[in-house]
Amino acid sequence: MRSKAALLLALCGRGVAPARSVRGEFYPGSQVALSLEEFLLTLRNLSLFLRDDRFVFGLGHWRFASRMAVSSLPLLGVVFLLALIFGGGFNARAEGVGSRVFVVERSLERVAVYDFLDHTLHAERIAGLGDLHHATMTFSPDLRYGFLAARSGQLSRIDLEALRVDGTFKVSENSIDIAISQDGRFIATAEYAPGGVTIVDARTMKLAKQILVPGGASRVTGLVDGLKNRFICVLMEGREVWQIDASRPDFPIEKRIPLDPKVGLPYDAMITPDGRYYIVGHLGEPEISLIDLRDENPKPRLVSLLDPKEKYDRSVPVKLPHMASWAVAGDKVFVPLVGEKRLVVLDRTTWSFVQSIPVRGNPVYAVRAPSEQEIWVSFSGEEDDSFVQVIDTQSLEVKKTLELGGRIYHMDFTPRGAYALITANRANKLFLVNASTYAIEDEKQLESPSGVFGVWRAFRIGL
Repeated sequence: MRSKAALLLALCGRGVAPARSVRGEFYPGSQVALSLEEFLLTLRNLSLFLRDDRFVFGLGHWRFASRMAVSSLPLLGVVFLLALIFGGGFNARAEGVGSRVFVVERSLERVAVYDFLDHTLHAERIAGLGDLHHATMTFSPDLRYGFLAARSGQLSRIDLEALRVDGTFKVSENSIDIAISQDGRFIATAEYAPGGVTIVDARTMKLAKQILVPGGASRVTGLVDGLKNRFICVLMEGREVWQIDASRPDFPIEKRIPLDPKVGLPYDAMITPDGRYYIVGHLGEPEISLIDLRDENPKPRLVSLLDPKEKYDRSVPVKLPHMASWAVAGDKVFVPLVGEKRLVVLDRTTWSFVQSIPVRGNPVYAVRAPSEQEIWVSFSGEEDDSFVQVIDTQSLEVKKTLELGGRIYHMDFTPRGAYALITANRANKLFLVNASTYAIEDEKQLESPSGVFGVWRAFRIGL
């Protein structure tokens, strides 16, 4: 297809400039952006080209008996060009993958593909992906593939150009997290059953190593990619953090970091954007465990989330948020507390309590805008879950409240922060919100949308 695209552009004398093109392709029903003058010039160039002896002898070294046979070729060329234009011609705005967003349609076990620049939703879905509750997706550094781990234990590799499943591997009976190594060579998944970590070769989709907790005595969660080709995870019942070296062929657990047995079970974990700190949350506890990964022999430090000045009524949490819902902006860390209508602000350097920010409901996700000037917060509970509140990271106050659709599940920003992508599960909507004006610029109807995964996740630590 690329050779045909190059041929047509050359024939036009002056090519049709694509708006955002990385390759030329033919698509049914696409149009060519040619004026009448350019179209006539194209026909003239095509006619001269087809009459050229060099073209004749270049067609598989075919030999024609006379120029008489060649004289009929321009007419065929015109027919060919018209067929391209009106029956599915050269797409002057050929697509790249950089603006593609993959949205989980959870109840149908499939993924929808949205282009945030074009505001278009691809007609075809990527289906047959397994149980997508808490499903997460990561991407190869060359943006050739996406990898999605299903709760049912199926790891799927998705071709980002063809938009189809390109390979699967059954990693476990119950998976919860996914990470890709820094060099893009290996995919790791954390397993609830059997408890452990499964590492798969990203190129062959074959097992590289499975590291099981002895006797299946613990579930594993909080899996992230770390610096220097490491994977980091936490054992829930085992109350231990593992650091796995993915740069060595035997994938050794090079560090085992025990957690304080007096605090609640670890339920999730995250890594800071600079790859330095691994933070573990504990069930039913107002404290977190902080681990400095730069230390040769790291020891967890307990950090309190209690506000010493205020008391907040605790309500029954709908569910515990993922630790990935924490937002790190500048020198501050913003922590949503399920069951309390506040965000906790911690100092990123000392990890001491700074203040609480009152919000309208029980916060679930706190998402940092790329400018680091705003934090967008979503909520649980039917009275509040259709709202998003925007917090100014300097004044530490709510500056804007948006009402979108019921049960907002996931939010993410486009790489330069121009837009926020927000799914509303009960409303069956995907929203594209202008991050400067807060206006809804586009919305699409989807079936039970949840996770939103842009390909730019390939270039972030811990995603």
